[in-house]
Amino acid sequence: MRVTQFQTNFSVGELDPLLRARTDLSQYQNALEEATNVVIQPQGGLKRRDGLKFIHNFGSSFTSFKLIPFEFSVTDSFLLVVVTGRIYVFKAGVLQTNINGSGNNYIAASSITSAMIDEIQFTQAVDTLILCHEDLQTKRLVRNTDTNWTLENLPLTNLPQYAYAFATHAPFFDITPSAVTGNITITASNVTTDTGTAQGGAASSITLKSSSSYTSDDDPNGMWVTLTSGTGSGQVRYISDYVASSKVATVYPAWDTQPTSSTGYKVEAFAADAVNNYAQVTSTFGRAKYVEFVSSTVMKAVTEVPFFDTSTVTTGNWEGEFGYEDVWSSTRGWPRSATFHEGRLYFGGSKSRPNTVWGSRSIDFFNFDTGTGLDDEGVEATINTNQLNSIVNIVAGADLRIFTTGAEFVVIQSEDSPVTPATFLVRPQTRLGAKPGVPIEDLNGASVFIQRQGKSVNAFQYGSGTRSYQIQNVSVLSSHLVKNPIDLAARRSTSTDEADRLFIVNGDDGSMSVYSILVGQDVIAPSSFTTDGQFVAVAVEISDVYAVVKRTVNSATVYYLEKFDSAVTLDSALTGGAASSVNMTHLQGKEVRIVRDGAVEANQTVPASPYTITFGAAASSSFQVGLDYTVQAKTMPTEPTLQSGSVQGVKKRVVQVDALLNETKDLTINGKQISFRNFGVGALDTPIQSFTGLKTAHGILGYSATGQITLSQTAPLPMTVLGLEYKLSVGN
Repeated sequence: MRVTQFQTNFSVGELDPLLRARTDLSQYQNALEEATNVVIQPQGGLKRRDGLKFIHNFGSSFTSFKLIPFEFSVTDSFLLVVVTGRIYVFKAGVLQTNINGSGNNYIAASSITSAMIDEIQFTQAVDTLILCHEDLQTKRLVRNTDTNWTLENLPLTNLPQYAYAFATHAPFFDITPSAVTGNITITASNVTTDTGTAQGGAASSITLKSSSSYTSDDDPNGMWVTLTSGTGSGQVRYISDYVASSKVATVYPAWDTQPTSSTGYKVEAFAADAVNNYAQVTSTFGRAKYVEFVSSTVMKAVTEVPFFDTSTVTTGNWEGEFGYEDVWSSTRGWPRSATFHEGRLYFGGSKSRPNTVWGSRSIDFFNFDTGTGLDDEGVEATINTNQLNSIVNIVAGADLRIFTTGAEFVVIQSEDSPVTPATFLVRPQTRLGAKPGVPIEDLNGASVFIQRQGKSVNAFQYGSGTRSYQIQNVSVLSSHLVKNPIDLAARRSTSTDEADRLFIVNGDDGSMSVYSILVGQDVIAPSSFTTDGQFVAVAVEISDVYAVVKRTVNSATVYYLEKFDSAVTLDSALTGGAASSVNMTHLQGKEVRIVRDGAVEANQTVPASPYTITFGAAASSSFQVGLDYTVQAKTMPTEPTLQSGSVQGVKKRVVQVDALLNETKDLTINGKQISFRNFGVGALDTPIQSFTGLKTAHGILGYSATGQITLSQTAPLPMTVLGLEYKLSVGN
């Protein structure tokens, strides 16, 4: 019995093998069992993927890479490649020169280690890029010119303070508040100061002069010692304990450089380092935070608990609270992630505060002063749930979106008013969790992220119908293509011939899963990219897609930066115009394919020095030389239903296939090579011309239980298949 089948498009892409029996699914008819090194077009056809053009050889010195697009404008953009201790800058695929001084074409970044690179997060505003990692003091990279860049610590001010090592002591002096509430001054009296030359010091102490005026234990507790000269000069520390008999004063925190017997010192009631510490009355009421140093006896302060009155509070009736530290430091960790949103710079998570979000003052991006909660002052919020949700990334969208290891949150913003300290409320939305180290990309208003266990690709977006944020599982029909992702990038469509695309690098096997997406048409079409090696990292710079590829060349493991190029049909390729040969140093010992003036030449193996591939004839207009890659697409098992019932499991033979093609030069159907050459005088001396129209494969042999069509290529030439019509012989 003869049966005619149609597949008018391939818009579902590669379907999960677990769905092979689901012929009842509407998507089944437009799916593929395999889609290797093809992409699905928005119109439904499948096309040979773009080849990879060789850009740069990183050798074997680096094994971890972070690709960062630096996009100043659509006409002025760069690709940053972060490796251990360095940042390379490329513009239009060209490494910029003299970036870090004579002879160096990279930016020195000695504090960036290999262990950090995978989880570095970044955000950009105009010519400034901010780099974040919990073990890296937050950096900013500034472009001065294309070849002149500055990397420095981000100059943050008025950092929030926390009582990481909180303690209290009763200072041996009196204080007087200028008012009971509001912004006040606190004046110290009956202060016993001490100056002189120390007898010595230890890691967390200083031995005062033998004639010190402090003759009783605890006399200088709650006061501040400043090293005025000699070893360690300039350091200021809080005195937390004192032993009169030995003259040893314990200080907090420990010295950076411990004092010696030549170190000069002074002990006073207040010092500039007292800012952000507290004075609290214990006998009645009153608590105030020091906010500004005026003199050794006067501090400006903000009351948190009103004082009972403005009377002098004597020794023993108040205590100093100390041990407050900057929220970010080498000890407490640095911010994990950052984004600019609605006029503020936001940081998310740190080692010591993994579930806290901080926002700068409005339009004062590096100032995190929370002040008294005025509308333009800094904001801060800690996510409090029934489990610790460590922040993975924060993303600016219509609202501020916060992705954690266990759930997704947003800071809902009113359309009529900006976020203020009073309205900064973190609200839970969904409970999936995001994978650390993998970027989160925006695609048509949705934040695309990888589930925390690396099992699915998800889009987090606001649903106007539900008036809440929802998650769409992008990979629900292709979960087999999600194999422990380690990198992700999104490319927005630039023409009607393209869809939006997600590029996902799989850590398990080094393949790349590519999703062609048409949001308005509910089209999600995945395919798989492979190469002679493994994909390591990916990024999109405006519309150009770059990848770092790990290859084995001449028995050595090397890492190459390569760029997907629609004019290239080979990988790690070098291209050019008129030429008779090309140097292929980076592919020594590899068998390469050659396309000269559109015609395919015989394969060659790249020799040792001088590494030259010589063409059979000189190229007059163009050439490309590189590595071939397998192209294969396979239809789903054919399960036609006849009047007599299902033919599932019945033997079938594909008798004839009609393929509708567009600008195609090479195609094999079920092992049958399709001819595209026009015969005549001199035909073999000219390149194959692109064909658009219907091609037929006859005489296909062999029965199977599935009746599938396999599309492949034997030559690295363009191929686009729009649809198939094929005839099956069912049964014997």
